[in-house]
Amino acid sequence: MNVTLTTSDSREALRFERRLAHPIERVWRAVVLPAELGQWFPAAAYWTPEAGETFEAGGQTGQITELSAPQLIEWTFGGQLFRFELHAEQDDCVLVFTHIFDDGGAAAQTAAGWACYFDRLEPHLSGGNLSEESAHAPIGERHERYAAQFGVDPAPGRMFVAGLDFRDPVLEDGPVLRLERRYDQPIERLWQALTDPAELHQWFPGGLEVGDSEAPRLLTGSWQGEGTLRFELRPEGTGCVLGFSHTFTDRDQAALAGAGWDRCFARLDALLADQMMSEAASLVSWPEVHERLAARWNVDPEIGRTAYAQRPRD
Repeated sequence: MNVTLTTSDSREALRFERRLAHPIERVWRAVVLPAELGQWFPAAAYWTPEAGETFEAGGQTGQITELSAPQLIEWTFGGQLFRFELHAEQDDCVLVFTHIFDDGGAAAQTAAGWACYFDRLEPHLSGGNLSEESAHAPIGERHERYAAQFGVDPAPGRMFVAGLDFRDPVLEDGPVLRLERRYDQPIERLWQALTDPAELHQWFPGGLEVGDSEAPRLLTGSWQGEGTLRFELRPEGTGCVLGFSHTFTDRDQAALAGAGWDRCFARLDALLADQMMSEAASLVSWPEVHERLAARWNVDPEIGRTAYAQRPRD
């Protein structure tokens, strides 16, 4: 997908272009019919649609400002403007989506979010379904890449991504922490991030004592002598999926460890986007993640709070 950020009448304008292997009539139905929009878009728009029509969603009112089937629909909603343009190219369709808004500081996270929603469109057009949570698995890496591309401060978007609780680690009996991430990178790129000492230093908390290694699929080891770490990689489309688990002994440490790993993987997101996130920058969102996990897992939050307060500072 080609994504650009420009300005339109002094407002921010994100433009997305994607070629879809479906006829224009099929794509048109997916972008205008409420029942279809609800399967892949952030929310269904309950319109007819007709030019000039007003509609309501989430307590706000929108209006269709332009309509020319099956090539164009434009509408305003919440003070922002949205526009789909479709172009037939042989048996395919080129979709151009424009979003015009005011908050330039949110451009990178907004672009990353839209890219994830458009990942849901292709499966929908083919009769399948990609859940909203699965589609957003690579949002951290994408946000870092767009922040660099647009030249915007990544800090607000990093806080936004950290607040997406469906990306949190899962705690199982054992106790075992599990976390899964999907990346736009090939499996070989992830393997390098896991095994190259220089790259490992940019996101992993100290030395990894390697146990088993089956390149580029499996890596096990230990960290600071506490439990067993397991990294499993599998290709998926043009990217890959990383499954991570940490088996340890003291369940009371779960929120402390879970928040720590969440922040480490945030640094990995940045590394894979060819960006640098310092440990200090990653820890800005640590308290939010920790409190959320401690409440969910019913563990004493004071353990993590104390460790966080006593952490070394530069």
